[in-house]
Amino acid sequence: MPEGAFPTSIAEAAARLRAGELTSLSLVERCLTKIEALQPKLNAFITVTADAALASARERDAELKGRHDRGALHGIPIVHKDCFDTAGIRTTVGAEIFRNRVPRSDATVVQRLAAAGAVMLGKTHMNEFAAGMSGRNAFFGDAHNPRDTTCAAGGSSSGSACAIAAQLCLGASGTDAGGSIRLPAAWTGIVGLRPTYGLVSTAGAFPRSHSFDCAGPLAANVSDAALLLQVMAGLEPTRPAAAPASLAGTRLGIVPHPSLRAALDTLERLGAQLREVPLPALEERNFFDILLYEFHEILGDEYRAKVQQEKRFGPVVRANLERGAMTSIEDCRAAREARERFVRALRQTFTAVDALVMATAPMTALPLEAPESDFDRARQFTIPFSLAGLPAISVPCGLDERGLPLGMQSAGERLREPMILRIAAAYEAARR
Repeated sequence: MPEGAFPTSIAEAAARLRAGELTSLSLVERCLTKIEALQPKLNAFITVTADAALASARERDAELKGRHDRGALHGIPIVHKDCFDTAGIRTTVGAEIFRNRVPRSDATVVQRLAAAGAVMLGKTHMNEFAAGMSGRNAFFGDAHNPRDTTCAAGGSSSGSACAIAAQLCLGASGTDAGGSIRLPAAWTGIVGLRPTYGLVSTAGAFPRSHSFDCAGPLAANVSDAALLLQVMAGLEPTRPAAAPASLAGTRLGIVPHPSLRAALDTLERLGAQLREVPLPALEERNFFDILLYEFHEILGDEYRAKVQQEKRFGPVVRANLERGAMTSIEDCRAAREARERFVRALRQTFTAVDALVMATAPMTALPLEAPESDFDRARQFTIPFSLAGLPAISVPCGLDERGLPLGMQSAGERLREPMILRIAAAYEAARR
């Protein structure tokens, strides 16, 4: 397949596969060739499953010839964040102590995407145990942003974002506790969707925090993200609807930010009714008291059982576990009560608007050598919807003066994914 012929969307690839214009094998071979070329620069993968991917692609091609069509993702090359269990293929969670861990079964998300015909190319880079927003990893190296390799790709779903942004695949899975899908999407200029808490099963995904963990898609465009979400959620995939030409009558609550000026003008031209809304006061300590208490519950015994922790666990994970150990059950209970008050106040906002629109991050991609405290600040606009368990999507909305991508985040009420996808699709189409 010629280099310039790489499909721009899953829908295009699917149509060309069924028309016989390309094969899954040629598509996968093209992806693997590009992965081999760019992996030294990007470090997007922890494990590349080339032989298994080629074998799967041949099977998908044979199935199509035999008139067996698995559906919307038949023959489509995808990648998985390395926290999702894959049977017979190592799943490290970005951790030294799991470097050689090989699960016996697939995570639910992996099962569903495979059943829909997707071909897995490999397991992607992530922060150790999904702890942090940088895409740095003391044991597996750092992920480099395809837009500027001196910059971070964001975390913790760093490799999945890199793979989409560099056209190494057509779809990717990620997880998001405090922004780990949305921030990498914003910083690499792609689409990332955190669904309503509980909509997509996290069974078989190594947990960061049971209260916040969500599994969701990263993709090159809104239509692909919507399709991947349907499959990941176990829903019957539907043909993507055309992007609406108008948002007339859609009430959007906006949180102004300098990076959003042009995006808000576009939304207004599309007919959306914009009104500035205040967000309820957010005490980030409540988020971290819950997150790190639960993280310590998950990993604390393992941490204490290991000698020479400084060699077996990275600095961010050690700091997380030590803070989690110092968080009492009373502290966590108080944080959960404060969370309930915040959620009630935030959801009250949606009585007056259909969705909220704000920046995904307060800054574009940081240099890889930036201090951890700077990366912590990057999630200040993503945490509110993590606390509330509400769906939120990040879509590209231009470039800063250095040419780095900006992200616009749309969030809605529980199970209002169709609404935020509609807003994102209309905006995306208007920018073309």
